[in-house]
Amino acid sequence: MLDVLMGLAGVLYGAAGLLLAGLGLHALLLAALRTARPRRMLPSDDAAPWPAVVVQIPVYDEPPALVARALDAALAADYPGRVEVQLLDDSPPAARRANAALCAERRPGVRHLPRDAREGYKAGALAHGLALADAPLVAIFDVDFRPPPDALRCLVAALRADPGLAFVQARWAHPGADRTLLGRAQAAVLDLHFAVEQTARDRAGLALPFNGSGGVWRRAAIDAAGGWRADTLAEDADLALRAQAAGWRARLAEDIAVPADLPATVGSWRRQQARWAKGLAEVALLRLGTLWRSGLPVRSKLSLTGHLALSLSLPALLVVMLLHPVMAALGWIGAGAAVATVLGPVALAGLVGAHVVALRAVHPSSWRRRLSRVPTALVAPVVLVVPAARAVVEAVFGRKTPFARTPKGGAREDEAGRAEIALALYSVVGLVGLVMLGAWGGVVFQSLLAIGTTGAAWSVRRMPEVEEVVATVPTVRAAA
Repeated sequence: MLDVLMGLAGVLYGAAGLLLAGLGLHALLLAALRTARPRRMLPSDDAAPWPAVVVQIPVYDEPPALVARALDAALAADYPGRVEVQLLDDSPPAARRANAALCAERRPGVRHLPRDAREGYKAGALAHGLALADAPLVAIFDVDFRPPPDALRCLVAALRADPGLAFVQARWAHPGADRTLLGRAQAAVLDLHFAVEQTARDRAGLALPFNGSGGVWRRAAIDAAGGWRADTLAEDADLALRAQAAGWRARLAEDIAVPADLPATVGSWRRQQARWAKGLAEVALLRLGTLWRSGLPVRSKLSLTGHLALSLSLPALLVVMLLHPVMAALGWIGAGAAVATVLGPVALAGLVGAHVVALRAVHPSSWRRRLSRVPTALVAPVVLVVPAARAVVEAVFGRKTPFARTPKGGAREDEAGRAEIALALYSVVGLVGLVMLGAWGGVVFQSLLAIGTTGAAWSVRRMPEVEEVVATVPTVRAAA
């Protein structure tokens, strides 16, 4: 019986290691693709007349200053056509009254659209606003985004020039991220996604996921894909997949960056990442069949599948963390784990290289002094493994949970960190055990796990907040 259990554990350990190695190699492939492929300029059509655009800002119990800033940024758009701004308000009564007052101060350019119930959460709010608008184009900016004045015009110009585009996604920027360790970690992860993964997909003509904010949709594409749906927590990735599976295309505006606030505490970041992981897992469970039955090229299907597989990366890391000391102590590695052991260093090197490519793209003149972001970004996922793994397990077993918004304004959440403390103790005890047994082949990796989990346990309770930084210039552009 013990042999059977250990055999199953070995298979699970090897599969998790192979998945992590595969995702690292996937990042390396995208980095190479981004470097090898030339930039694809966005099409542009500036001829009059310009189509009407509705700008949707979904909110739920946000700080009034943040709501006011988002409304003012939307109203400051340098756009020659008609712009209607919708504040999609699912807030409790007190916050709703404050938001109504902010909208009244800015009329007639703003419509306050409250809902008594949060039915469908963000997807429901977007659908509700869309039903009350007649504009053919829809811009979506979350409340913590500050679109520069020319962003809307540039994104709409591309949609006008190419009627086959469902949406155009802008890159996210993070001014002031270098001020804290937490900010550097988050910025490195997001820059890797936008400057490498999304840019590589766009340059290679692959299907793109939508990132939920900082983009403009064609209403006809939303309708053709079946509209916003609330059966996953990643309504953005879900709609993008369905639209492109139905024959629409998408582009990334890699030169247009929209400044956005980062989650201000470790607790806020953990909540956000758990929601994203669960949402991607739900999309994978619901839509992979749709994706692979579609007429998309195989390379686009593989690309989107790789994106959805990211939801498994943190649960796989947790599996490796839990099983490594046992497998190493018993010498029960197995063929899968042996292959992962060989591929692991290659994948890690590829991931490091991809981060460097992202830094050089986003910060061409100062990327060297930001290299400290790379090890921070490699260790940071340890902070996220517990909530993300829990969220993905809930998705696999079909457990529905409310849309947990990312807290704004620097409010500190109560993060007990008991699971992280237990994981750190387990990793340290595992390290001591391997040393005592003389299982030196597993000591180096277990040492890294012990350091990472101890740092995670400390950071959940002690990590300082990110200072809120407001952009000081109207337009932030990439120099990739």
